[in-house]
Amino acid sequence: MGKFRSAKTLLAGALLSGLSACASNLGRPLSAALDRSQAACLAAFDAADRRVARAGVGDADSARVAGFPYLRVDRLLASFAAHPLDPQQRSAWLARLAALDADGRRVEMAALGAPTVALDECRRQLVASLATNDSAWAALLRAATVPDDYRPLQRVLGLYPLAAPLARRGIARLQNTEQPQPRVEIPPNGRVYAAPASPLEPLDLTPALANARLDPLGFPALAAPVLAALFAQHAPVWVVASASADDVIGTIVRSTADTPVVAAPPSVYQYTSYTRFEARVLLQLNYVVWFPARPAVGMLDTLAGKFDGLIWRVTLDTDGAPLAFDTLHNCGCYHLWFPTARLRLRAVDPADGEALWVPFSLVPAPRIGVQLAAGTHFVRGVGPAPAHPAIPLQVRDYTALRALPAPSGQPRSLFAPDGLLPGSQRAERYLLWPLGVPSAGAMRQRGHHATAFVGIRHFDEAYLLARYFTRAAPLQGPAAR
Repeated sequence: MGKFRSAKTLLAGALLSGLSACASNLGRPLSAALDRSQAACLAAFDAADRRVARAGVGDADSARVAGFPYLRVDRLLASFAAHPLDPQQRSAWLARLAALDADGRRVEMAALGAPTVALDECRRQLVASLATNDSAWAALLRAATVPDDYRPLQRVLGLYPLAAPLARRGIARLQNTEQPQPRVEIPPNGRVYAAPASPLEPLDLTPALANARLDPLGFPALAAPVLAALFAQHAPVWVVASASADDVIGTIVRSTADTPVVAAPPSVYQYTSYTRFEARVLLQLNYVVWFPARPAVGMLDTLAGKFDGLIWRVTLDTDGAPLAFDTLHNCGCYHLWFPTARLRLRAVDPADGEALWVPFSLVPAPRIGVQLAAGTHFVRGVGPAPAHPAIPLQVRDYTALRALPAPSGQPRSLFAPDGLLPGSQRAERYLLWPLGVPSAGAMRQRGHHATAFVGIRHFDEAYLLARYFTRAAPLQGPAAR
């Protein structure tokens, strides 16, 4: 009953805050057709957004859609707005945008200790209205975009045309000197970490993905147990050279001082993503680990700072087998690709930006090992995981980072509303400022990983794989559908 009264209060208060504000926010195509209930709903979203902004608890996991406060979008879904959608695709796309907003609202309202029931009901009303309004639909297609994670003004003021060639040469030197090896070795001071095996293993899970039902947009529909088993099957084994406590994989928690720290036990955070390749939507499995810090080497180490970590990503082909592997640090830096023999690198225009970092092709193995250096956590080797007892990793959903329990009471996100991790900034941001990446070197929330200093490139681009790779040979069999 208390939640119901809170929902009514939220709606009533929002309505009193001004229906004219919501009409201008939504834009003329839809606001002209609003009834009183829909106008009140829009005002409720407007009031919620103001409250979130005042508290500084906005969730940056996906982007808000200007004029449509009950929808959010990511780069993959934004790519569908550029192509005609049939009625079924239109409905599926709209449902996914609504689901992203519902997800973001849950995180924000939890941080405020407020219910979402009124907003959830309002979202259903507004989505139903939008689905039958052609002029509003056209406005939505134009608005459903994700801003890139670069600041053009920085590039203008920093004389980017002069800075970019210097940066390109420095990046080329880094790629040449920090090349990983196609094998994994356990150093004398090394620790080996691995997630537990799935109870469904050693079943062959390839057919589960190859035969998965596709929704109208082409997303594979997988049952939660099968998806969990896929994560377990493709999970990497982390081999970490350890010189200090900063080389110990951990779990992010809030301390008694209400600041985030990396502490025991060791964990891996998982999430799914998707990419578009050859007119298909491919599943990607993402594994994220965190270290307490990147320790300084000497007095003038501009790369050192609190928090460090990596993402290992596996892109699965239409037949369920690995198509490509790639990894980067949680700052968006040091993005390395390990394609399988199924892919070949495209000839890329040099004007595209900095060269893609592709050390070698990787042959899939029952377990892939990722060897990391001490301190820098650079990737030193990738290959079949060595047989060795492993420290077990607790498997956690990446969403846990967006709702960390806090001593103050309400859970709050690890990340700020701009997608950056406060306190993780590096001194290198001053040196790299002309290249337009905000706070270069700082840890970032998913969806905010700019991966190139020269040009524009994002880890979650819808066509990133297709931008740089093509299939080496046609895929054979039913999965090529």
